Amino acid sequence: MEKIIVLGGKGGVGKSSISAATALILSDLFPDKKLLLISFDIAHNLSDLFLQEIGDKLTPLTDNLWAIEPDPNIYAEEYTKEFTAKTRALMKKMPIIGLIPQIKNFVDTTFTADSIPLALKNAMFFQKILDAEDLNSQGVQFDIIVADFPPTGNMIALFEIPEDTVKVVLKYSLNFYNSIKGTLKGFSKMFRKVTRPFDSDTKQEELGDEILKMLTELEERGERISNLIHDIGSLRLVSIAEKPSFEEIKRARDLTKKYVNLDGVHINMVTPEESAKSCDFCRKIRLNQLKYVKKIKDEFVNLKVWESNKLEDEPMGLEGLRKLAKEVYGDLNAEDILNPKNIKKSFNAIDVK
Repeated sequence: MEKIIVLGGKGGVGKSSISAATALILSDLFPDKKLLLISFDIAHNLSDLFLQEIGDKLTPLTDNLWAIEPDPNIYAEEYTKEFTAKTRALMKKMPIIGLIPQIKNFVDTTFTADSIPLALKNAMFFQKILDAEDLNSQGVQFDIIVADFPPTGNMIALFEIPEDTVKVVLKYSLNFYNSIKGTLKGFSKMFRKVTRPFDSDTKQEELGDEILKMLTELEERGERISNLIHDIGSLRLVSIAEKPSFEEIKRARDLTKKYVNLDGVHINMVTPEESAKSCDFCRKIRLNQLKYVKKIKDEFVNLKVWESNKLEDEPMGLEGLRKLAKEVYGDLNAEDILNPKNIKKSFNAIDVK
C-alpha cells in the first residue's frame, strides 16, 4: 500500500463529494494502480454520489476503483465472536460468577458485538481494511485508499482505537463492575494474568492461554496499523469559508497530529465570482467567505490549500464528480494530488471586483 488519504472536517462541508472526486481523479490518473474509496460516515452517501448501489460489499466503479460503505455490525460480529465466546467461558468459571446471578446474566449479555459502540465497530473494520485481512482474500490488493471520515470526534476514535482495540472493548464491557469494586477487587489484575487463572483447572488454563494469544495478536495488529497510518497516512481537512467550519478544522488539526500527517486543506463551495457580479446577495456572501478564505490560509500557511467554487449542478455520477475534481485540482498531476506537500504553495486568493 502506498498511500492512505483521509478526508475529515465538520459535517455538511462536502467531505464525501471531495473524497469521491479525489478517488475518481486518482484512478483516472493512475490507471495501473488499484484504489479503494471507503465511507465511515454514519449516513453513507457514496451510492447517491455515484448513482449506483454500493453497500457493504466491494463494488467496482471503474476498471481500477472500488468503493464500500461498510456495515460495522457485520465486521464487529466477525471480529469479536471468538474472543467474546472465550471470555464468557472463562469468566463463568470464576467462582464469584456463580455466587452473584446478576453478574452471570451480565456476562451472557455484555460480551457481544451489539454492546460495542459504533466508533469502535468502525475502527475494527478500518483495521481489517488496512491489514488487508479481509480484502486480499477477495483477490484485491489496493495501492491507494481514500477514506471519507466522520466529523472530528468520531474521526479521532478511528485513529485512536486501533492502537489498543481489546482494551477499549474491555473498558466498555467491564464498566458494570465499578459498582461492585469491593466484591471483585483484583478482578482486572486476575484477567491480565489469565494464562494461569486457576492452577487446578486445565481447561481454565487453556482458555487463558488462548485469550492472551488473541490479545497479543490484536495488540500487535494495532501497533502495525498505527505505524502504517503514521507512515503513509495523509490527512486533508475539508472546510467551507465560515467560522464554525474554520474552528472545526483547527480543532481537528490539533487532535490528530499525533496520529497522522496533515498534508492539506480543502476550502469548498465558495460562491463563484461571476455570481457575485450579478447578484447583490451572492456578493455579500462571497465577501464574507473571502474573509475566512484568508483566515484559513493564514492559519495553515505551511500547507497546500485548495479552493473550489460551488458548482451550479450537484456533482453526481462519474462525469459530475470528474467536473468537481477539475474544479478542485485544476491541472495538477497525479503525484501532486497524492503528495501535496511537494507542491510549491500558491497564495492566489479569490478576489471580488
